[in-house]
Amino acid sequence: MTITLTINEKKHVISADPSEKLLTVLRKEKLFSVKCGCQKGLCGNCMILLDDNPVPACLVPIGIVRDSKIVTLEYFKNDPCYQDIITGFNQAGIHLCGYCNAGKIFTAYGILKASFRPDKASLYSALRGLAPCCADSDSLAAAIMYAVAAKHTREGRHNAKK
Repeated sequence: MTITLTINEKKHVISADPSEKLLTVLRKEKLFSVKCGCQKGLCGNCMILLDDNPVPACLVPIGIVRDSKIVTLEYFKNDPCYQDIITGFNQAGIHLCGYCNAGKIFTAYGILKASFRPDKASLYSALRGLAPCCADSDSLAAAIMYAVAAKHTREGRHNAKK
């Protein structure tokens, strides 16, 4: 089957079995920020943005992403929100190991995108299941709140309400 999609702002035509996982296809495209982890959609190591929403690539069959926009961590590093997240992680003392970066960064992005001021319960719910290899949930929650503050500062929205 031939599938057309946009990966990191470039059109791609992929020939693949429709049941082949997006994780495998992206790795074949030499996008190595997409790591192979639990393959159950829980750890976040294969996280990508699919039409601007964080999803685990290990669960997505390539056949259902026709005409979709996919962003991997390699490209997301150019987004201003990436710097907000990294600023927050640095302020919280988190030094990512490299293996789990996509899951933690894209989960943070999803939270920043969804909520002007995320509450503690939504933070911990979103962080549940992520690979704990280099940061615990409490540190990640703090990092995301720092990232929220950095985003608000960059956007000049200190006192705005969503």
